[in-house]
Amino acid sequence: GVVVTGGVPDVRGWLAAADCVVAPLRIARGVQNKVLEAMAMGRPVVASPQATEGIDAVPGEHLLVPQDIAREAEAILSLLADPARAAALGQAARRRVEARYDWAETLAPLEAMLFGQEREER
Repeated sequence: GVVVTGGVPDVRGWLAAADCVVAPLRIARGVQNKVLEAMAMGRPVVASPQATEGIDAVPGEHLLVPQDIAREAEAILSLLADPARAAALGQAARRRVEARYDWAETLAPLEAMLFGQEREER
């Protein structure tokens, strides 16, 4: 079934229990951490194009990004019907987050700007 929780103090338990995570946003501002959190937890994600803006992921490889509501429903049902595919998509999502959103990689440009070359040479 579908569970809509609203705000929760810790999303990890909910995400771990999810067969897939859906972000059907029609209006979004900035990177949607909810999508990155689900990907980081290795969950398969179905998200609207608006929900994935600014996220460095390849539709169909790291998450599913249907272009309309009918295709969103189809994508969700396809993942629920094929747990192996859902698991593979979730694993690919996790690897992508580890590769592109690791703190060391994310903060390296800021650290170089703030501390210059001297920090890199240490």
